[in-house]
Amino acid sequence: MEEKEMYQQSKLMFPDLRMPSKFLKQVTILVMCGTAAIVVLYSTGIADTCPVKQIEIVGELKKYDQTKDPDLCAQLNNEISQFDNDCKGNLEILDCG
Repeated sequence: MEEKEMYQQSKLMFPDLRMPSKFLKQVTILVMCGTAAIVVLYSTGIADTCPVKQIEIVGELKKYDQTKDPDLCAQLNNEISQFDNDCKGNLEILDCG
């Protein structure tokens, strides 16, 4: 009898940690698979990375407009040139003078 009371008390003190719901498990697996697929597609070059490169260049152009750093200008010109060659873009080269 005493053991049964002890079990009930411990059960009240330490409620069961429930397993996540089936829906939560499925969502977690789906998100992990999607993330893995995106990483694989971009790393193998199957997915087009040109839009990502263009967004990076635009961000750096904004930074250059604020700082007018000549080293950053030269670096941006190299990136723009490489982007135009790889992605058939039409970004103009900066005048660093």
